[in-house]
Amino acid sequence: MDDMEKMFRALLDGLAAALGLPEISTAGDGRDALVAIDDFELCLRCVSPGDVLLFTVVAPLPGNNRQEVMAALLDANTFYYQTQGFTLAAREDTGVTLQGILSLRVLDRDNIGTFVQNFLNVADYWQKFCQDKEKKADSSVSQDSLRRPDDVRDMLYLKA
Repeated sequence: MDDMEKMFRALLDGLAAALGLPEISTAGDGRDALVAIDDFELCLRCVSPGDVLLFTVVAPLPGNNRQEVMAALLDANTFYYQTQGFTLAAREDTGVTLQGILSLRVLDRDNIGTFVQNFLNVADYWQKFCQDKEKKADSSVSQDSLRRPDDVRDMLYLKA
């Protein structure tokens, strides 16, 4: 096991401990992991000696109000507004996805749980947004149903 695999293993062990999960297994060369947390399948991949990719499918691409959803996704990616520094994408085959790269210089086994929980909070926000848009044929989504932060710092919260 090389140093990168050891560091990734330590992160996965810290994540499992922080979120109360069983041991997280890796696939292939020990640099990929798939974890089911809440409504999301979270992919973690050590993509270079210094970086970990986080990826999840947020929701299917809505059939209703698609233009409004796409505009909101583009707005969110502008200066990472309402994404906490992660990037949203939309494709017919994968749906709406959230992804980002985190540097191993800032991650360790003690804080990986916080980073992943914040990532999942962003995914949850956008999942609800897409689901609400899909349900509302008239494109009016009640803002009461969404916690809409005022700026990127407001996304730094943990669910109670």
